[in-house]
Amino acid sequence: MKKIKILSIIVFCVMLFGGAVITAVLPKKAYSDLENRNLEQKPQLTKEQFLQGKYQEKYEAYLSDQFFLRDRWVDLAVTLQKQMGKRDINNVYLGKEGYLLEKDDENEYDKEQVEENVKTLSSFLNDMCEMFGEKQVSCLMIPSKTLALSKYLPAYSQVSEHTEVLDALRKSLSHPERMIYLKDAMQSHQSEYIYYRTDHHWTTLGAYYAYKEWAEKSGQAAAKPITEYTQETVFDDFYGTTYNKVHVNVPKDQVTLFKNASQEAVHVNMDDGDVEADTLYFPKEAKEGFNRYNVFLSKNTFQIEITTKAKTGKTLLLIKDSFANCFVPFLTENYDRIILIDYRYGKLPIGQILDKYEDITDVLVMFNTEKFMQNTKLAGLANAEKKKQTLEEFNPDDFLE
Repeated sequence: MKKIKILSIIVFCVMLFGGAVITAVLPKKAYSDLENRNLEQKPQLTKEQFLQGKYQEKYEAYLSDQFFLRDRWVDLAVTLQKQMGKRDINNVYLGKEGYLLEKDDENEYDKEQVEENVKTLSSFLNDMCEMFGEKQVSCLMIPSKTLALSKYLPAYSQVSEHTEVLDALRKSLSHPERMIYLKDAMQSHQSEYIYYRTDHHWTTLGAYYAYKEWAEKSGQAAAKPITEYTQETVFDDFYGTTYNKVHVNVPKDQVTLFKNASQEAVHVNMDDGDVEADTLYFPKEAKEGFNRYNVFLSKNTFQIEITTKAKTGKTLLLIKDSFANCFVPFLTENYDRIILIDYRYGKLPIGQILDKYEDITDVLVMFNTEKFMQNTKLAGLANAEKKKQTLEEFNPDDFLE
């Protein structure tokens, strides 16, 4: 027994030393396909960084990222956990057919923050109904991927429906019928490819079904049949945010665009001219940045203004999170102008936004339920009364984060 222990120690030391030597001589990788992220590169030694201990930290991270066959070791660690019978790894369920589904425990949310968010959003929606009329205002609440795709969960998995929060929001609204919860609509299509396997977002097909439900429930013109859109797959190598937590061997996702003529004549202005483009899609930027979902509107940012040629006489204010990014192209048929605001990336009070865009006729709020409950940056939605401000006083940079 003692000899076996000694032999095990020797083998481990040889593997560790040999791996370090091979790591030192092999070319260094810049990116890990398995983890969908950039890898640490060898840091430059400076006296200041060495004395502060920063060089040692960076060098340790560099060795960890560049270790010989690192991707294989990461994959092996996950495989061992699976063979031990674990249904979830790092709070991610290993679902059927390669679906990775994040655990969602209601007890882990900050209850005070959730209550504050419900109060802020309901107050905003009530103000908008009073200002524009209730038929021009709607709120889409999006279920978590885990709830929408519950058929793919392992047996006895935990699923949160957030019924209490959604009921509280609905009861706080002066026109509760303007809140549309998409759980049933999504679950009715869960046998289709409506959410990415490796990411928390819905696919463009999922966004289409959401758009169809919104159009029907909010009194818009009926959505066009899916056959009237040209489908173009721009990526077939997408590993999303959920995959980053587990590194399991599952199929890569495809990212597909649904195009039609209404999307061709658009102009996109981000953050008051910092970025301008004549397209809703940015495949080059998405490929360079490794997050394929960024093909939709390039990135998350505070303010985006989209001008179309729909000639409907209507302008939409859309308060959003990232789920709206692949939903927006469908809206180009409904509005001449779409103003997108994401309060995770800025804090300009909503009253000043209403002052700036005086042609707004309609308001839509779109939030993933989980992300809404976690959001700590909705204060800008409070106090929707218009606050007049001269152009000289207005500086958007003061409110960007």
